[in-house]
Amino acid sequence: MKKKYLYFLIFLSLIIFFILFLLLSPWLNIKEIEVNGLKRIEKSQIIRDLGLESETNLLAFSKIKAKFKLKKNNYIKIKKIFPNKIIFNIEERELAGYIPYINDYLYIDKDGFLVDIKSNFTENLPIIEGLVFDKFILGKTLEVKDTDAFKVVMKFTNALSGKEITKNILKIDVSNLEDIHLSIKGIEVVFGNGEDINLKVNTLIEIFKKIPDNQKGILYINDTNVNPVLKLIT
Repeated sequence: MKKKYLYFLIFLSLIIFFILFLLLSPWLNIKEIEVNGLKRIEKSQIIRDLGLESETNLLAFSKIKAKFKLKKNNYIKIKKIFPNKIIFNIEERELAGYIPYINDYLYIDKDGFLVDIKSNFTENLPIIEGLVFDKFILGKTLEVKDTDAFKVVMKFTNALSGKEITKNILKIDVSNLEDIHLSIKGIEVVFGNGEDINLKVNTLIEIFKKIPDNQKGILYINDTNVNPVLKLIT
């Protein structure tokens, strides 16, 4: 019985020694860090947020801790590559618009997730007006008083996602859900209600291609049962 216990202690000691050897061995130190999928975030920021250094041991690196350390406005997928390399596959949230708040702007993605708050714009995206809220939490979905208005905005952001015209839309006003308005450069768009948003957005895209730059006017696409009407202001 004593021999078995002794053998067990020896075996356990060897395992602990082997683990310590790997943790302290420079052979498993991170020597290369690859970050893919970045658009607006710098690689140096990712490495800084994670506190990674060249002497960090790969076995001591934790995916869970890494996800916790990274800012909340990013999704991250991490893959360990032995013996000396880590690959980060980053999927950044796609900004969809800005919501005015006192002297600042709330940055939201196409799912209504609050990505950031700043006093200026970083990209040409629509300002969204008409959403009323008492509070917000950075890193959480925005909670508004009128959930119907929020749903309409989310339909808009998803319909406009990846569309080139999004960069030209200056404002989306959902203050009146039966009379939604868009402002695109010099064109005021009477959008009507929140029905058939995808159809109306596609119609808007096709019409906008034919409107000369610097042209001013009012575009009516509020009724899908009749042809759109563009009244130019000369």
